Amino acid sequence: MLEIIKAKIHNLNDVRVFCDKCNYDGGVKQKDRVFLANINNELAGVVRLCPEMNVLVLRGMQVLPEFQGQGIGTKLLKSCNDYLGQQPCYCIPWSHLHSFYGQIGFQIISPAELPDFSAQRLKRYIARNMNVIPMYKSGKLISH
Repeated sequence: MLEIIKAKIHNLNDVRVFCDKCNYDGGVKQKDRVFLANINNELAGVVRLCPEMNVLVLRGMQVLPEFQGQGIGTKLLKSCNDYLGQQPCYCIPWSHLHSFYGQIGFQIISPAELPDFSAQRLKRYIARNMNVIPMYKSGKLISH
């Protein structure tokens, strides 16, 4: 059975281990809002919302390969949407995921529309030949 929960401080070490297992090196901090997807008490997916420079950024969505294609990512994304409410948010996902993030109102923007710290991150990703795009979700709540 799938359960989406907001992580508590005692879950953060499990999240770090999970991210290592997914080869994701973005880390996790106490100030992040992290949502966990558990299937039968097994951690199957994680997404985090990070407050950076007074802006929220959706970062580090990961679903284990054996659980992909089951709607877990969509449920995690919708949990983020519920949490965001009227708060705007940025993300820099893989370009092929633009429709996925568009489900909750993220739209492709120009790099110039990113906050400076995100624009620098985007440049680093592109320098590493990562095919990513800048996206933004306004503070308008998208229902699901």
